[in-house]
Amino acid sequence: MEKRTLLAVLAHPDDESFGPGGTFARYAAEGVDVHIAIATDGAAGSVAEGYEDSREKLAEVREKELETAVSHLGATLHNLGYRDSGYIGDPANNHPDAFVQADTQEAIGRVVRLIREIRPQVIITHDETGGYFHPDHIQCWKITVPAFHAAGDPEKFPEIGPAPYQPERLYFTAFPNTWVKFLIFIFKLRGQDPTKFGRNKDIDMTRVGVDRRQLNAFIDYRNYWEVKMAASAAHASQGGGGAFSWLPKSVQKMLLARDTFIRAEPPVPPGYREKNLFAGIGE
Repeated sequence: MEKRTLLAVLAHPDDESFGPGGTFARYAAEGVDVHIAIATDGAAGSVAEGYEDSREKLAEVREKELETAVSHLGATLHNLGYRDSGYIGDPANNHPDAFVQADTQEAIGRVVRLIREIRPQVIITHDETGGYFHPDHIQCWKITVPAFHAAGDPEKFPEIGPAPYQPERLYFTAFPNTWVKFLIFIFKLRGQDPTKFGRNKDIDMTRVGVDRRQLNAFIDYRNYWEVKMAASAAHASQGGGGAFSWLPKSVQKMLLARDTFIRAEPPVPPGYREKNLFAGIGE
C-alpha cells in the first residue's frame, strides 16, 4: 500500500489546532504523513489577556506557538510567507505584504510547488466562506482550489518542479449550522450576543455554518482529544482555544470531538457520507 499523505493549506497560526487539529492528530498517529501549510504570520491578530506586551512582536510569538502546536499534532510545518491581512475592514487588509494583496498566480504557484514536492493524495483547505468570512481564509480557498487542478497539469506552471502530480481528493473545512444554532442558544442563555462573538466581538455566529446535508466527511477524534487540546493550548497568545472552556470537559469531548468536511473533488452525490478521508485510496 502506498504511503498516505495529507496536505492542509490554512490561513493563520492556530487554524491548524483550533480547526481540524483532531483530524491531523488522528491521521498522524495512524501513520499518515501530515503536512500543514500556514499562509500568514498572524501579525494582525488580537492578543489574549496577559499578552499585551507581545503586540509588537506578535508574528514572532505566533511562529513559536505554531511550531510547538504542529509538533504536538505530529505534522510537518510549511510557511507560505505572507502577512496576516486582518479581518474585514482591518487597515491590515491594505498592507502591501498582506495575503489578500498577493499576486494570485504567484500564490497559486507556491501551493503547486508544495503539492508537487509532497505528493499528497488528500488536500484540505477552507471553504469559499472561510468559515466566518475572514479574508485570509477565503484567499486560501481561492488559491488552493486552482492549485489542486494545476499541480497535475504539465502545461500549468512548467517552471515549477518537481514533476506534475495530481492529488486525488480535495476537502473543505466546514461545520453544520445545526451545531451553530445550538451554540447560539447557549450564548443567549449565558446573556451573550451571538452576533458579536470572539475576542474582538466581530464575528456574527448567525451567519456561519452550512446545511448539514452539504457535509460529506465526519472524522471522529475522541481518542486524540487531549492531543488537540495540547496543540490548541500552545497558542496561548490567542487564548489557547478556550472558547468553550466553560463547558465541562466531558461535554466538550462528547460534543466537539468530530471534524466535518465538504468533499469538493471528486464531486459526490447529495447525501454521500464517509468516515475516512482516505477510504478506497491505494486499494
